[in-house]
Amino acid sequence: MQRKFLFSGMRGMLILFVALLAIASCTPEVVPEVAEPTFTATQARTPTRTATATPPTATVTATQSVVTVGVGPKDLQGTLVRFAHPWVGQAADTLESIAEEFSRSNPWGIKVEVDPYSGETALMESIMQMEVGDDLPDVIAASVYLRSSLDGDGFLVDLGFYFNDPEWGFNLAEREDILTLFLEPFEIDGQIIAMPFVPQATVLFYNRTWAMDLGFSGAPGDLDAFTKQNCDATFANWQDDDKVGGTGGWAINLDPRVLAGWYYAFGGVLPEDEIPLFNNQAGKESFGYLWDIKSQGCIWFALEPDHQAYFAKRLALMYAGQLDQIATQTAWMNTAGNDDEWEVIGFPGPEGELILVEGPGLMITASTPEEELATWLFVKHLLEPEIQAQLVESLFTLPVRGSAMKFLADFAEEYPQWAQGAALMESARALPASKEWEIAQWLLQDAANRILQDESGNVTPYLEQLDEKIIEFVGASR
Repeated sequence: MQRKFLFSGMRGMLILFVALLAIASCTPEVVPEVAEPTFTATQARTPTRTATATPPTATVTATQSVVTVGVGPKDLQGTLVRFAHPWVGQAADTLESIAEEFSRSNPWGIKVEVDPYSGETALMESIMQMEVGDDLPDVIAASVYLRSSLDGDGFLVDLGFYFNDPEWGFNLAEREDILTLFLEPFEIDGQIIAMPFVPQATVLFYNRTWAMDLGFSGAPGDLDAFTKQNCDATFANWQDDDKVGGTGGWAINLDPRVLAGWYYAFGGVLPEDEIPLFNNQAGKESFGYLWDIKSQGCIWFALEPDHQAYFAKRLALMYAGQLDQIATQTAWMNTAGNDDEWEVIGFPGPEGELILVEGPGLMITASTPEEELATWLFVKHLLEPEIQAQLVESLFTLPVRGSAMKFLADFAEEYPQWAQGAALMESARALPASKEWEIAQWLLQDAANRILQDESGNVTPYLEQLDEKIIEFVGASR
C-alpha cells in the first residue's frame, strides 16, 4: 500500500527548528588545551560508591479496549518490513544483525530491510524529499515530534490497537515488564503513538578520587555540598600552576536536557500535553542557583562542548552528559594517564538526587493490515528482553524491559558507571515526547545562556521573555 501525504507541514517545522537553532548559542570564557584520546579496551576502575542496577517497579498503563487484528499467520508470509533509523557505526551494525536474525528465524516468513541514516536530520530530510505516492518506511525510530511534522490524518498507527491484542499483543506479565517511566511519554490522547526503544539518561559524571583529595568523602547529595565541592575544586586549580585558573568546578552545559535536569531537581515539571513554561518558583530557584555559583566563580564555561577531556585532566570535578559517553570517557582517562575513580550521579536539588531520561519511539506508518501486523511483530521483537540487552550493550542506553537486567550482569560489571546510572532509574524523570518541548528546549537554552552571562542575577525578566517566546513559537507551529 502506498501512503500518500503532503510535506508542507514538515518543511515549515524544519524551517522553524533551524531558526531555533540559530537562536541557541553560548559564549565560552575559558579555553584549556586538550589532546585527542586514544581508545583502548582498558576499563575504568570500579568506584567505591556502589549501586545496584534494579529497575523501578513497572505498572500497566495502557488502557485501550481490546480489539481483534483480524489477520492470520498465513497472511504474513513474505511480507517485507522497512525499518528506518538514525544510527551509524556499531549501533547500526547491531540493528542490522538483529533484523537479519529475525528475518531468518521468525515463524511467519516476515523479512526486514534496514535503512540507516546518519542522524535524525538526515532521516527527516529523506522522508521530506519523497514524492507523493512514494512508499514510506513501515517503522521509523525517531523522536516523536516527527509525528507532528507530517500533514494528514492517519499517517501513524495507534499502537494500543496491537499492544492489547489478545493474540499478537503483550500479555499481562509482559506489559508489567515494560517500565512505565519509558512508556508513559508515548501515551497521548488515549493512544500509544510509539513504543519506547532505546532510552538514554542525562547524568553527572563525578571524579570521586579528586573529591577525596580535596577532603570530601563522597558525591554531593545536596546543593550546599555541590557548591562547596565545586568551589574547592576551583580554588585548588587557582593554586596549581599546572592548571588553568577558573577551571575545576562543574563545566557549564547548556544542553536543554541538562537544563531540564536542574529544573526538575528544583521541583519543576514539563507537562506532556501543555506548553512548558519556566517563569515559576522552580525556574527562578534553579536558574537563580546556577547564576549564584557562576557568580562565585565555582562553575565555568568551556570552549569545547565535549567536556570529557577537561574531566580527565582534572579541569572539571564533574560534568553533565549521557550514559553513552562512558566508553569514550574511559578512553580519555587512559589517554591522560589518569587512574582516578569516577562515577555517575544524579542532579542534586531540593527534590533529591535525580536523572533525566528520554529516547526515540518506534512509530508504525499506516498501511495494509498485513503490513502493519508484520511491522508490529518486528517492533515487539525489538522489545524482547534479550534484544534490549543487546541494544544496551551497543548504545549504552537503558532497557525498556525490566527483565532485561538479568542479561546485563556482565555488562554492569564491565561498566560500573552504567550500572550506577541504571540504579538511578528509581529517581528518574522522563522528558515529554511533545512538539511543545521540542520547540521550547532551544529557547530555554538561549535564556539560560543569557541568565548566566548577565551580571545582575535577576532571572525573572529572562524567564518572562522565555515564556512569551515559547508561547509565540509554539503557536506559530500549529
